[in-house]
Amino acid sequence: MLSLTLIDNNRWITEGISRYFAGKFIQIKNIDSDDVDVALSKVAGTDVLISELTAYGRDVQYFTELLLKVQRSSPATRIIVLTDLHEKAVTSYVVGVLAGVTFLSKTCSLKQLSDAVLGLPSSAEFAVGVRRTKQTLSPREFGLLRMPGQTSNLTDIGHKLHLSCKTISHHRQSIIRKLNCANNKELFSRLSRMGYQAKM
Repeated sequence: MLSLTLIDNNRWITEGISRYFAGKFIQIKNIDSDDVDVALSKVAGTDVLISELTAYGRDVQYFTELLLKVQRSSPATRIIVLTDLHEKAVTSYVVGVLAGVTFLSKTCSLKQLSDAVLGLPSSAEFAVGVRRTKQTLSPREFGLLRMPGQTSNLTDIGHKLHLSCKTISHHRQSIIRKLNCANNKELFSRLSRMGYQAKM
């Protein structure tokens, strides 16, 4: 029997997937908000993990780090990221970091999702066309996404990271440009949609 673990706070998604695969010799386990901090131990030994990149108040960095840990600790687990995140600068970075992970849009068909769960090739992967370009966030920029949410003061961010305000400002401007934001307010709004707790 195939085991499938789901991490997504969208109840329609988790219930829909659970019902679709029920009775198909697939054992399904949902990880909810109470389990997300111990998700790594709950995922151990599962055949397939389907995860969102933002859920239960956790941001893209949290889930990227979690999925990297799953890859290292449970290499036989196939990972499917089912997401509605369409920030190309972010997704192209995450796709590059999470090699071997299948990325699908939440709007994909049930057949595409079923093919991915069963390990069959799919023609409509989310990652197709999401390649590393000049618009892809650098590792440093990706690491800094959380910082504007913790403080909007560049001096505090620079002090915490042992970098100059000028360097932090340069990275912030680069992030704003790559995410196609008009200003800091729009950046905070985008970060909030990606699970980051943004301060104004």
